[in-house]
Amino acid sequence: MNSTAIAVTAGVYQLYLGKNVTIPASGSVQLGLPQGMPTSETGLGRVFMDAQIAGISGKLVHQPEVGDPSKTWVFTRDSPGTKTNVSTWTPIHSLDKPRPGVTSIFWVGSNNLGDPAQVKADTTRLVNLHKSTSSAPYYVVQVPPAYGGDEHPNAANRKNINAWILSTYGQRTIPLADYLANGALQDAGLVPTLEDRNSIARGVNPRALWMSVGDLTHMNSTGYAVAAKYLASFVRDGNTYSAAIKRFDATSTFNVAVNGPRVTVSGHAFDHSDLYQSINVGITVDGAWNATFADLPSRNLYAYGVPGRHGYSMTLSLAPGAHKICTVAVGFGAGQHHYPPCKTVHIEASAAPVGDVAIANGNNSRLKQFYGWTYAPGDHRLNLPVAIIVDGKWHHVTPARDPSSYLSGVKGNHAFWSEAAFSPGKHTMCAVAIESPSNMTGLGCKDFVIK
Repeated sequence: MNSTAIAVTAGVYQLYLGKNVTIPASGSVQLGLPQGMPTSETGLGRVFMDAQIAGISGKLVHQPEVGDPSKTWVFTRDSPGTKTNVSTWTPIHSLDKPRPGVTSIFWVGSNNLGDPAQVKADTTRLVNLHKSTSSAPYYVVQVPPAYGGDEHPNAANRKNINAWILSTYGQRTIPLADYLANGALQDAGLVPTLEDRNSIARGVNPRALWMSVGDLTHMNSTGYAVAAKYLASFVRDGNTYSAAIKRFDATSTFNVAVNGPRVTVSGHAFDHSDLYQSINVGITVDGAWNATFADLPSRNLYAYGVPGRHGYSMTLSLAPGAHKICTVAVGFGAGQHHYPPCKTVHIEASAAPVGDVAIANGNNSRLKQFYGWTYAPGDHRLNLPVAIIVDGKWHHVTPARDPSSYLSGVKGNHAFWSEAAFSPGKHTMCAVAIESPSNMTGLGCKDFVIK
């Protein structure tokens, strides 16, 4: 039904019999076109409502879209009784209208998105009727995706209507449109598929919730069941718009571990919109941007109902002094990115690496061997890289990780060795031990001649 038909079924617009009618003792009767129509019969579209006429309760169904005149304005009484003659202008009372003390949820549908002004007017009248009838809360549902999603001409109208609903009704807004694409599958016990994600990217409901391939607007039983539970959470559980949209946000943590000049930033990050997708994490150090991906195992989250892989870790080498470290979990759904509080770390100046280098002849006259040892006094566990510089130019790097039992009191392996061929002539080799970009030691230089 369109918004005006929904308003009719809710009793916003009072209909009356347009002719004298005899309601049979059982079964159905065609009423003819009612009086009091708020719009043309074509503009009203189909109607399904619980109604009462002259004290007789039943179902009123109007289905002009099927093209069968016998399906228009049909009233079927709920139970057998006495045949009753009813005159023109007898009220057709809605039994679906708001009742005193009862909460109302207004979901205006998507059948007249081409007329946003009418949708807004009908919604306003629905809410006003509730407020004049009941002191209980009311809620207005934002319209879910319809037809071709973002590709459809009415997509802009739908978004305009939803923005108006939020600005007008605030915390009484139910963000169903965003929920269906951001968490509904998880609540329904479904794992999002590529088809679901592609559908969401198009601006339509997840594929798993479609009524059929040809009907992207209406949902199947799974879709309506999960939507009903979501709507009920506002009435039964005290859910609010603010609380609901926070669920769409990304979530993250971060820890900082300092080991000499090395700082390891680690934690977890995920987007509630799709818990099976990993997300990007930005890490800034004193404003300088670094990026990583939260796709490491995160089994510790399983107990909290968070599947997938959401761990991350990045190690950075920092200069001595204070450094401000911030992170951001980069969400992709309807919610916001997450910015945990920043942290400040202090890096103590490390003792410079120590070591030595020597040179020896290789197996032929063109080869030279470079060997020696080096280690970081502050952390013997480190195997330092050694840069070999020849004739003032970077030549290669070799790790100091060979056995070095001759270094008394120094645990670990810290020897290095490498070999290279050179052109004839005089050359100079220098070795530099590197603990971090700000902590290096020159181990010495050696001159040699290749004949």
